[in-house]
Amino acid sequence: MKNMKKATALMMASMMAASALAGCSSDKPAETTAAAKTETTAAAQGGETKAEAAAPAADGEKTVINIWSKDRHDATYVQGKIDEYNKTNTDNIEVVYTLYTDNYAQAIDMAVQNNELPDIMVFQNQAFDKYVGNGQWADMYQFMDDDMKARFKDVIVPGYNELDGKLYFIPTTGTTCRLFYNKEIFDRVGIEKAPESMEEMVEDAKLITDQLKGEGIYGFAENMKSASSGLNRSLMIGLQAETGLKDGFDFAKGEYDFSAYADAIKLWTELLSEDVAFPGCESLDIDPLRTQFAAGKIGMYMSYSHAEPGVYANQFPMDSEKWGCAPIPTVGGKISGKQYYDGTSAYMFNANSANLEKAFNVYKDIFTTEEYLVGYYEGGFGVSILQDVIDKANPSEDFATKEWLRINPEYDAILPKPPHTAFAAGMIVEGEDIFKTIESIYYGGADIDSTLKDLTDRYNKAYQDAIANGTGWEVKIDNYDPKNPTLQ
Repeated sequence: MKNMKKATALMMASMMAASALAGCSSDKPAETTAAAKTETTAAAQGGETKAEAAAPAADGEKTVINIWSKDRHDATYVQGKIDEYNKTNTDNIEVVYTLYTDNYAQAIDMAVQNNELPDIMVFQNQAFDKYVGNGQWADMYQFMDDDMKARFKDVIVPGYNELDGKLYFIPTTGTTCRLFYNKEIFDRVGIEKAPESMEEMVEDAKLITDQLKGEGIYGFAENMKSASSGLNRSLMIGLQAETGLKDGFDFAKGEYDFSAYADAIKLWTELLSEDVAFPGCESLDIDPLRTQFAAGKIGMYMSYSHAEPGVYANQFPMDSEKWGCAPIPTVGGKISGKQYYDGTSAYMFNANSANLEKAFNVYKDIFTTEEYLVGYYEGGFGVSILQDVIDKANPSEDFATKEWLRINPEYDAILPKPPHTAFAAGMIVEGEDIFKTIESIYYGGADIDSTLKDLTDRYNKAYQDAIANGTGWEVKIDNYDPKNPTLQ
């Protein structure tokens, strides 16, 4: 009965999301890039995948299967495998691979609105959560045989990728967020090891900036052009470990409380100040940041563990011995819980695709083969979470020698979803979201205590309203232990 109520609430929430999208007449389709013309042959025409491309093929014509991705770091590898499949498959299928950069979620929103979703999409949490309740994503179980179910059983997690007996995506690699640092810069100013507390990180960053800014070298940077993008790979992840809360939500009490974030945000404000941070962080995207890091101009930043080795091996070349990674520091080095890790290299399927079964077979033939998965791990594009792949692969030097690039069960875990992501469309928060509210403190000078209290009140009100309206449900886990988290 509980699952049925959740399904009903998700359906209502998704209907609300669809109504909101229909009213956004000013939205434009996202621009699309296909890595580079020499690296990919994707048919990226203005970011649009036309609905007619998904129609069943006439006799003798090739069936076109469209795949969308948000991942730049593995684009060359994936495109190569797709090119090989297109040349060798005997099923009269042509796969078209389109890469979106910083507007993937918006592209999916527009495609849902216009009924133009591709057949297959790289998994993304925001898009999945928003549309899972209206039947937008296909159940993979309907196409999986017993052998395939057995092979992936260890990465099928009820409450995560299996909901109400339906399987929506299969992660084959994992990622979390880490601190990345330039070893040569540390050596120059006498820093012997990566900071373990936020206080140490501020001190180290100030030291680097004070001594080396005359050479254009600064102690810290983060891609703060988008508050959500920047914070979700840095401060918010450290706060999970420090406070045991996920985006301010206490699963044991079943309520939001952002007051515990105050000390970390004070230090974060120092890190981003003009006296410490790389100039222009407020308008910095992640790739320009990586460019400056590879050029030796940034001492530290935070990002995803799965992506950076491939970035510095292929996209912005940097000698491996020049950089290292470590856990994200917390205030006082305090650890009250585990920080999230998320499954990556996962794909979700458009349930309304006219070629759904063929699309699944394409996915199976390209993305689940031993050759593909071993090569992906060995190429440094992600950390495998499949034991059979780990046993066979010889991973890149970075993944083999830098332990904090790998998922650490003592430190990382799959965490449950707080209400604002569990039923994203059904919980309507008045005013700015978490990320823009925190931005108003570190860039806008807003009072920390009163701003966090207001944020707490607004999120708890929206949560309770969602329960009352039937667009959400109570999220509370009895005896929840942040150091040993359970999903339900």
